[in-house]
Amino acid sequence: MFRSLFGRKKKPSGQGAAGDSVRYAAVGDVFTLTDLSIEYEDSYFIIEKINRYSSVAGEWYEVLGVDGDKRLWVYWSDQGGLSISIMVDERPMGLAALGLDDDTLIRMDDEQSIDNNVTIDGTKYYYRASAESTFYQDNTGDGEGFYLWDLASEDSSRSLSIDKWEGLPFQGHFSEVVPAESLSLYKR
Repeated sequence: MFRSLFGRKKKPSGQGAAGDSVRYAAVGDVFTLTDLSIEYEDSYFIIEKINRYSSVAGEWYEVLGVDGDKRLWVYWSDQGGLSISIMVDERPMGLAALGLDDDTLIRMDDEQSIDNNVTIDGTKYYYRASAESTFYQDNTGDGEGFYLWDLASEDSSRSLSIDKWEGLPFQGHFSEVVPAESLSLYKR
């Protein structure tokens, strides 16, 4: 159905009309995605939710897109250029499943060194940052605080975010970094 309504837009890499970037996304808009997996190439994701985050490092957003039973979370920031990562809607992983413990995370946070790294399933993830952060559900309200550790794979193709919310266990989430031009937005 969406294919007949929206068709496939082809545009030169990195170019497009103002407003077709994820920066301008609103609930109800539709996006397509390339360069992630063949499973998602023909999907048209309806945006159901947009949340905002902030920390001393800046702001970033998450967009939930749904196409039938397929769910993707798109994370994007515009600090020094648009960067996008994609997380398939999966259950979070605990520290034990990641081969980590809270002492390792505390040490990384204390040292704040980009030389720190951990190896998970044969891939090295390097520490990028950790800080108190704030989550704004539906991009509104006063927000809810939590602590976040951000790590990137050696080749920068994957990210690992570990968060700690009050009263909840540590949770790890992996995401895939994709080129900004991989996401095409269709305004409703």
